[in-house]
Amino acid sequence: MKSSGEKLKKFQEILKKRGIGAFVVMDLASAVYLSDYRFKAQGDAYLLITPSRAFCFTKELYAITLRRAAPFLECINSLNPSDIVAKVKELKIKSAAFDPGLIEYLPGNMFKAAGFKELSGLISAAREVKLPDETAKIRKACHISAKAYEIFRKKLKTGMTEIAAARMLEDIMYSLGATGIAFETIMAFGPDGANPHHESGERKLKAEDAVLMDYGCSYHGYCSDITRTFWHGKKPSAEFKRIFKIVKAAHDLGIKSARAAMTGGALDAVCRGYMGSLAKHFIHSTGHGLGVQIHEPPWIRANSLSNLGCGSIFTIEPGIYFEGKLGIRWENTVLLTKRGAEILTK
Repeated sequence: MKSSGEKLKKFQEILKKRGIGAFVVMDLASAVYLSDYRFKAQGDAYLLITPSRAFCFTKELYAITLRRAAPFLECINSLNPSDIVAKVKELKIKSAAFDPGLIEYLPGNMFKAAGFKELSGLISAAREVKLPDETAKIRKACHISAKAYEIFRKKLKTGMTEIAAARMLEDIMYSLGATGIAFETIMAFGPDGANPHHESGERKLKAEDAVLMDYGCSYHGYCSDITRTFWHGKKPSAEFKRIFKIVKAAHDLGIKSARAAMTGGALDAVCRGYMGSLAKHFIHSTGHGLGVQIHEPPWIRANSLSNLGCGSIFTIEPGIYFEGKLGIRWENTVLLTKRGAEILTK
């Protein structure tokens, strides 16, 4: 599929406005984002972006298809960082820069010695507010994930192991059109749900048991993220019903309260504040952005001072956990619009 290069143009406009002559990109996620090309692994491609040109330092095996898929990139058959420095000198660029947090130690030192400036957060800021094509892909991934939940509930059987249930869920998403899995599916039965990052294991589902499932798919490179907690059976415990009601209400309040220009910290405080004394059992952040990566800005967590932008996509996922007993989390992916938060995972 041929890329329009919209995301690259967006980033070039940022460089132009900031007076930056060139910017080096060496991390995989940013290279995939800007090129709109699915490089497979870290180190497969490096980019040198100027306000008017874009160079891709990569292997010849990629260059063959890259020239057709992303004709706006000028391919150079090299993965030697010193060749990037040489290209900057050749172009007589005086204000080159790189993000020190997205680069390895040795090439970072090389660029610094060559006079490149350290500039953090430039790419993450560009990635935060999604373009229409990005939003459409995330929307599709979210729809697949939400639909998979409906099908999964009907297929889940007592006696299934967490691993078997997780694989069944992933198969359902593929059958609905997913092109990949966004992250390792978390399938937690009973007390396993008390660990937010539980690894699905051999625990078998009981006839009356709590189920927590945190999962997502990717659709042409863009992710979805959703968590559902429910009772498998007809007699949910009183504690399950009480905690579920609080978690769901905190989630709904977060959705209702989200507004453009609100800080991530303020939104986190809304959900956490609703829980009162139970907030001490809410042991992770309220949410995170997603896109080509499952975790990226904006961050919906305590003390985050960054403002939420209109057009950004993030999760709202409050949870309460009692170690060794029970865990309940409810999560949706939302798109922030001028009217508020639109749930995509529905």
